Amino acid sequence: MIKQRLITAAILIPLVILGILFLQTKTLEWLIALVTVLAAWEWFGIIGVHDVIKRLIWISGLCLLSIISLEYLSIGFIVTIASIIWLLAAAVLMKYGNDGLPNYLTALFRQSWFGIASAVILLASFWIAAISLHDSQMGSHQLLYILVSVWLADTGGYFVGKRWGKKALAKAVSPNKTWEGVWGALTLISIWAIVAFEIGLGGSLSLQTWLLLTLLSVAMSIVGDLFESLFKRSHNIKDSGNLLPGHGGVLDRIDSLIAAVPIFVAGLILTGAL
Repeated sequence: MIKQRLITAAILIPLVILGILFLQTKTLEWLIALVTVLAAWEWFGIIGVHDVIKRLIWISGLCLLSIISLEYLSIGFIVTIASIIWLLAAAVLMKYGNDGLPNYLTALFRQSWFGIASAVILLASFWIAAISLHDSQMGSHQLLYILVSVWLADTGGYFVGKRWGKKALAKAVSPNKTWEGVWGALTLISIWAIVAFEIGLGGSLSLQTWLLLTLLSVAMSIVGDLFESLFKRSHNIKDSGNLLPGHGGVLDRIDSLIAAVPIFVAGLILTGAL
């Protein structure tokens, strides 16, 4: 499993980096759209929408919502809505992550309409936030920065949690995640954020604001991961798919980014840096 993960990562990560740094936004937005559609396809499968025609209808709705939102709504409004949803998700996870959801919330997560609405709104927000950031003055570098931040947090949290993890973060949702892993991830990210700031990625932000925004975005990336796990547990699914050897599905790989990227963009807008 580890060997497969490493091989897949060794192939995909350089391609992602090169795409973000060297492709024009108009080209990159189609590639991000493809990733988003694949994630949506898996999300709809998790929540029990198995009919191909129905999945295609809802994916068409996702695409239509993204296009309309990009045309008629401000990016600030879009990421604000996404941020509110993610903050609500964080509150639910903090309250029920260890003891399990109450019956009414369990029933809600099993409702197809709730899963469809969550997928469409959150994936559309992710796509719009990512391409809007890439199209800004420092966008390609800052988009890559937040992606690397999430990757490092995931890696650091995994190894620290595996070695020293004792206190469960949300055992009813993801038993292997620990608070020690979270602190390990945030420590590693703090170092990375300072290095990135020193080479100029922070733009007009102060070091304190840059560090706070990075840590908040990474913390919400953990929420994104756990939020997807809630859907999988509610529907007794282990992986969202098997498209990526050793990594599961596309959704399993970007669930953290779906939360982190809109939060990061919202912070940049709020501070006047975007």
